[in-house]
Amino acid sequence: MRFIVGREFDAEQARYALRHACEDCVFFVAETGRCANGYPNAMHRDAAFGPEGPGDGTFCKDFELL
Repeated sequence: MRFIVGREFDAEQARYALRHACEDCVFFVAETGRCANGYPNAMHRDAAFGPEGPGDGTFCKDFELL
């Protein structure tokens, strides 16, 4: 699912403590920076949602919260 990363998303993320990036997922392998299931994850990492990111976000269909 793609969405716009902007002020509204940033406010909701802070207000509700949303977790959605690979770094918060049980399938993320920190040592390699990769997904244990083999999915490409550059667009799902924390950095993709930051100010230097592309300006839109993509949620991973396989995300499982730690």
